[in-house]
Amino acid sequence: MAPFASLASGILLLLSLITSSKACSCAPPHPQTAFCNSDLVIRAKFMGPPEIIFNLYQRYEIKMTKMLKGFDAVGNAADFRFAYTPALESLCGYVHKSQNRSEEFLIAGRLRNGSLHISACSFLVPWYSLTPAQQKAFSKTYSAGCGVCTVFPCSTMPCKLESDTHCLWTDQILTGSEKGYQSRNFACLPRNPQLCAWQSLRA
Repeated sequence: MAPFASLASGILLLLSLITSSKACSCAPPHPQTAFCNSDLVIRAKFMGPPEIIFNLYQRYEIKMTKMLKGFDAVGNAADFRFAYTPALESLCGYVHKSQNRSEEFLIAGRLRNGSLHISACSFLVPWYSLTPAQQKAFSKTYSAGCGVCTVFPCSTMPCKLESDTHCLWTDQILTGSEKGYQSRNFACLPRNPQLCAWQSLRA
């Protein structure tokens, strides 16, 4: 019976890894969606390589420079020193590849037991890779749409909106220089309590 038990255990392990890999596949969200769906949004610098802390988990030491969202949950004086993530990429662990400790990143993550958690699906990009309009939106504009408006992804045409509070997001079907145009330049914001529409971040 032992060989059969070993074979069954191996199959279960393989299936779990396949399931984890599938669960980890995620399409990049519109920046506003990332902001609204995250518990914490901060600017921070990564101070070194990750440290394994317990079974299949690791943490990065970070230096937070500014909190953009999360005041209500943790207070203005909160200072996050670590970002926690699964240790394996197959379990959706985040891998930080930049070795420039002076480079500032935007981190949109989850709050668990008072700690910042990130994954490979987190919206986590160099701060200066964002346009000035996006930087302003993360600091101020996107919050006006949270809980009211929804960025509705369109991956194949034709697309149909399901609500007047939805804004049709077509970046996924655009190509060339147009790809990412809405993400860079627009936010889905309320015009009245029953209607949301794209509004230019440059206004």
